[in-house]
Parts: sequence; C-alpha cells; structure tokens
Amino acid sequence: MLEVLGIDPESESVYAALLSGRPVAPDDLARTTGLPPARVRVALRRLQSSGLVGRQHGRPATYVAIDPEVALDGLLLSRQEEIHKARVRAGEFTERFRRAAATRDPAEVIEIVTGSDAVQQRSDQLVRNVRHQLRVFDKPPYHDGGLDPNQPELDLLSRGLTVRAVYDADSIDRPGRQRLVRMWAEAGEQARVLADVPTKMALVDDRLAVLPLRAGSGPDPSPSFVVLHRSAVLDALSALFEALWAVAQPLRPQGVADDAPEALSEQDQLLISLLTAGLPDEAIARQVDLSYRTLQRRLHALMERAGASTRFQLGIHAAANGWVTGAVRKKTGSGGGE
Repeated sequence: MLEVLGIDPESESVYAALLSGRPVAPDDLARTTGLPPARVRVALRRLQSSGLVGRQHGRPATYVAIDPEVALDGLLLSRQEEIHKARVRAGEFTERFRRAAATRDPAEVIEIVTGSDAVQQRSDQLVRNVRHQLRVFDKPPYHDGGLDPNQPELDLLSRGLTVRAVYDADSIDRPGRQRLVRMWAEAGEQARVLADVPTKMALVDDRLAVLPLRAGSGPDPSPSFVVLHRSAVLDALSALFEALWAVAQPLRPQGVADDAPEALSEQDQLLISLLTAGLPDEAIARQVDLSYRTLQRRLHALMERAGASTRFQLGIHAAANGWVTGAVRKKTGSGGGE
C-alpha cells in the first residue's frame, strides 16, 4: 500500500509491527512478522533512512515507530513535489515535441504499425492515454473474433471519461456481440448504429487517429494500421465521425435503462433503432430475440400505434415522436399547460 511512497511491502510489514509504540528488538520483529532476521534488519535500515523509525541504543538495539502523521505526511509532501516537477518537465517535453512536429516532414505525421501483437499493443497504449474522449467506428473484420471485452475502454469509462461508438450493422449481428455491447453500454458507453460504417477507426481526443491501412473482407494475418498525428487529415476524420454520429441511430441493448422508458419498451426501442439503421428483418429478429413471425407481428403493432401504412412512415413517426432517442413529446392542453 505504501509502495507509492517508496516503501516496499516487507518494510511496511515491519513498520506496522512497530506501531504499538514500544521499542522492539529486530529478533522480536522477525518473530512477529515471520520474516528472516536479516531481512528485518534491511527493512529497518530502509525505514530509518525514510524517517519512519528511530533507533534506541542499548543491548540489544531496539526500534520505535515515528508518528505516522508526521513521518508519512513528510513523505507524501516530498512525493507530491516530485510529481509536480515531473509534470512540469513533461509539459516542457510536450511543447518541444509540438514545435518539432510543426516543422516535420509530412510523412512523419503518419506512423505505420504492422503485425497483430504490435497493433494490439499500440492500440491499447493509445486508448489508455485518452484524456477527454474516445470516439470509435466499430466494423468487422475482427482479428480476435470480435469477442474481446476491451478492458482498456472499460477502464476509461470507470474513470468517467467519454466513449462514443458508431457500430456497423454487421458488427452487432454476430454471435456474442450483443452481450458485449450491452456490457459497454452499462459501463457508460454512448452507442449508435449505422447500416454501413466506412471503416474501423479510433480517435483519441483530437490528437491521434488509428485506422487500418488496408480494407478487406477477411482478417489479415499480418494487419497494418495507420496512426495519424495532428494534421488536416485528422481534422477531416474527426469531422467525418461527427457527421455520421449525427445521422446514426441510438443503440440501446435490452437490459440497459433508458431516460424515458415510458416512450417504448426496451425491446421496442432496440427494434426501432435497428429498423431505422437499415438491418434486415432476420438480423433484427436475432438481436431482439424474437422469431421472424413474432417480429412481423410486433412491427405491425408498432405501425398501427404510429398510424403508419409503411415502414418508411413508421421511421418518420419514430424520429418525430422521440421513439428513436427515447424522448417523449409533451402534450399541451388548449390553455397551454401540460
């Protein structure tokens, strides 16, 4: 626990044994902690140099703990000062890097990463360095089968950062993917779906973009990805994401609460989202866990409820009345009150 202050676990164990306040000899500490006497003496020297224990002369020599409020606070303040200096230095390095980047050869804006392991390692590294938000285009093929729980993203969400994902229709119509999409949504991911996403891509804040070098229908045994640094190309990719995000349909997997559940049931919300995103009926039936015949009955019921004679009219009604986003239109009476 105190390793962040430079105190190793064995030294921490010895320090904890001294907190009774009475002087204790090294051999007694060895019996209390279960550590060999030689390692107890090493720990005591470390604790003494850190200002956590004091030695009392005599035969045998004994040791006492220094008040933690004084000793540990001193170490904390010292470590905070070191972190502050490191941040200042990091800022200097960042500024130097940006100045150099402004004069770099344009080819240096592009970084090529090749090989499955290298691509995975670089992608995880970039995601873990997100400062504000991660934006993702999710599209097959998947080199891991598409069933990786994506722990780096879950870590981001647990830290309260924003993750927005636009899923290709094919990406959610795969065995096991709906469970993962639900897990990410429950963790806080904002998800939308499109019939056809142009490419898989990850945007790290406004600093970096990662996308495949080659398009293809099948997994590449030795994939190559491009990492784009700040440039006009990165700005264009950011604008592309925002444009497609604006037209994509919100995706709420079943089991994920909506802000206004009274608008439609969870299952019907998912059904409408997938329908307006352009998925075929067979794929929708699989995603909402209905038989094809039951799906047709459900769609007809929704059309009757919307007063629509075609699916296109149903989509228009869904968008106009908040069925897609889950919002509920407020009804006003003749006097203007709710």
